Amino acid sequence: MKKTSKKVFTLLMVFVMILSLCACGKKTKETSSDKATTKPKEETATPEATATEDPGFDLGGRTIKIGTWFDVYYDSTHKSINDNPNVSNTETAQMQLDNVRRIEKKYNCKIQFVNLTWDGTMESINTSITAGTPDCDVYMTDLQFGPKAAASGLAQALEDFLPADSDVLKDQKIAKKLNVFGMDKDYLFTSQAIDTNGIGMAYNKTMLDELGLEDPQQLYKEGKWTWDKFEELAKACTKDNDGDGTTDVYGYGSIWTYTLPQFVLSNGGTIASTKTEGLSSPQVKEALEFINKLYTKDKAARPWNADDWNDNLNAWSDGKVAFWGTQAWVQSSFPDTKYEIHVVPYPQGPSGDGKAMTTVTGNWYMIPVGVKDPDKVYKVLEEYWDWYGDDTSLRDDTEWAEGCFQSEEDFNIIKDISTKTATDMWGGIGFDFGPEMLGMMDGSVTVSQAVETKKQVLQDLLNQIVKAD
Repeated sequence: MKKTSKKVFTLLMVFVMILSLCACGKKTKETSSDKATTKPKEETATPEATATEDPGFDLGGRTIKIGTWFDVYYDSTHKSINDNPNVSNTETAQMQLDNVRRIEKKYNCKIQFVNLTWDGTMESINTSITAGTPDCDVYMTDLQFGPKAAASGLAQALEDFLPADSDVLKDQKIAKKLNVFGMDKDYLFTSQAIDTNGIGMAYNKTMLDELGLEDPQQLYKEGKWTWDKFEELAKACTKDNDGDGTTDVYGYGSIWTYTLPQFVLSNGGTIASTKTEGLSSPQVKEALEFINKLYTKDKAARPWNADDWNDNLNAWSDGKVAFWGTQAWVQSSFPDTKYEIHVVPYPQGPSGDGKAMTTVTGNWYMIPVGVKDPDKVYKVLEEYWDWYGDDTSLRDDTEWAEGCFQSEEDFNIIKDISTKTATDMWGGIGFDFGPEMLGMMDGSVTVSQAVETKKQVLQDLLNQIVKAD
């Protein structure tokens, strides 16, 4: 009986080897359709644990609460991807929801995004944290109030609870940090992704071509896109088309909250990026003088409409200006425009070096003072953001942003602008420079008057706010 079993076993092994060799010899070229029909769903649905993945820890059923001012998908309260009424990509949505379930099991916890509303978020930060009992373990913040809260000592520094080799402090593949006011430590962070929110300068190429003017994109490629060249083109585009003595088209027109920071950055300056005010710096004053000249001497910039913000933002849509400040969402507002429109960075000023092209934008998170086990809270959030595994193409879906522009080159320029950022926090610390800015634009206030009036006000604010260091 034993001899027979051995013979049978030997024959079976030979048979298996023959089948294996046949299978290898019959290998055919795999097509994309083959992959689609043979690949199991489970392979893309859930990020699989690797051999090197950490074993996790037990949070004892704790709910990690993240305060926001809008609904965020997905968290532990959601049972189906269809809980998001605006779900579009069902594959990635399922991956995100499955990742929540994986984290719940791994760390014995729940994740909950709490919509506090805009005002409610600021109120919760200012009251519950100062009382020593923060309502949330993490807060999503806007740059209008996040940096101020962090600098005022309401957030925990990442360096105080994370190891030096953690992703956000070193490689920044999953999350990135934001330094504010030149502080020694970092308090704000967000998920890593391709940024397409940069502020550029759009122009009406149809108009420039009709006037026989140079193409700004070509000038930019040649390193000739400067304030002087922009001023030359803006003046050439400023026209009284019907001869009635009133200017019909201006060379430049935009909201002042684009005009001010972008010309300042393009000249290598910032107003409030450190603990020391920059309003009185040579770079900033030079930028203010240029803006003042463009509006009051050259008269090549469209006068500010104090009654209608959107009129200043969207004057380009019906050909009232040749150049304007823009972002992807601005261009998406009028997708059927009759004009050929392209994008460049704001022109480089005489003191600029081209390293910073746009101010930092987006939502940034902080872990408030008083939250227990901040390292574990952060770890849960980091893994929540890492739902895509190694396939960053799933995370970096830029289809919408690409559709906001008329050419691939325009999109690539905006994408490049978005990587060259600087933090300038004057708008988020309660510094009101609007009256002075509008005064310089209409000629009622000189640059010297504006700077002298507000430089100490700004410094006092910075002294009051930056306390965490």
